[in-house]
Amino acid sequence: MLQGKHEPMKISYPIARILGSIAERKALALAVPMAIALGDREGSLLFFGRMDDSLPASAEIATSKAYTAAALRMATHKVGELAQPGRVLYGIQHTFNGKIVLFGGGLPLRLNKEVVGAVGISGGTVEEDLEVAESVVDALGEMEEWSEQIREFLPVSPLEISSIFQLEEKLGEAFGQINCPLPREIYSILTGAILLANNANQ
Repeated sequence: MLQGKHEPMKISYPIARILGSIAERKALALAVPMAIALGDREGSLLFFGRMDDSLPASAEIATSKAYTAAALRMATHKVGELAQPGRVLYGIQHTFNGKIVLFGGGLPLRLNKEVVGAVGISGGTVEEDLEVAESVVDALGEMEEWSEQIREFLPVSPLEISSIFQLEEKLGEAFGQINCPLPREIYSILTGAILLANNANQ
């Protein structure tokens, strides 16, 4: 475990920005312009990006998906299932000032099995939105696994990381020098892992 129960983990802005870039690369691979939102555990916005030519409505839908997944601690499509007539959350979409979304593309983000934030994706089909959101969940999971392994090798005092892009660049240079270039997403995940481990050491 990276941190005790008394000090819950969180997603910092630099990590949210990395996760946003991973979502964007996945959307580009699908050739679908999307809006990407990442929120903290309360649903407040940490990162937002709207790709060129994405649907105008996608901006508000993405942020609402992230809010829904964070506030209710569950995937938006699961909320939709529970909001059907006769189910336990029927009518919930009429609460929270209309910010609750009932279709796929919003997923909670967990660290140490606790919800620490959420991602909301909009712009494609529900299946495409969910695919991009799942890529973010998977990436954060990989970051957490790597951070567990590298934490003990970091200095006791927190690292001073002025720029996450500099860190990604230096990782690329290091692997290039040993003739072992890796896909760009791997550098993003390793950078996120270092940031997670660094946060845990503070």
